[in-house]
Amino acid sequence: MTSGIVIRSADEGDVDTIRDIYRRASLTNQADHDLIAAHPEWLAWDAAMLPFARVAVVDGRVVGFASARPVDDFLELEDLFTDPDWMRQGVASALIADIARRGLRIENTANHAAKAFYESAGFVVIGAAGSQGGPVLRMRLDVARNRSE
Repeated sequence: MTSGIVIRSADEGDVDTIRDIYRRASLTNQADHDLIAAHPEWLAWDAAMLPFARVAVVDGRVVGFASARPVDDFLELEDLFTDPDWMRQGVASALIADIARRGLRIENTANHAAKAFYESAGFVVIGAAGSQGGPVLRMRLDVARNRSE
């Protein structure tokens, strides 16, 4: 794991970098290339999520981001993306840990390629859902239970 990761709230100055990370990270999964080619609009990050976004910064450089918005009594993890040059260095795990500090259950919709990562972070599969790209998993991290273990 990379030390020196600082997590902070995203701001307007981060939007271009977030969009670039979102696009490049989305293209790292070869299995999604045909779907993305058919739906290039999927590569556009929605800046309406900015108030809910946190960025991971190393040496002044944004290397990943996550956005989690409140829904009822939990947080919906909408985005979790790491700059491809920084993947597998603890960035996504640090972002999950930051969100978990809010003390609310976290839920997300994840593609099957991300399942192993989310399980390693403590998420469990709670169901399935449909999406424009096909079937996806609904997953949950019970933050209160994980804190007591």
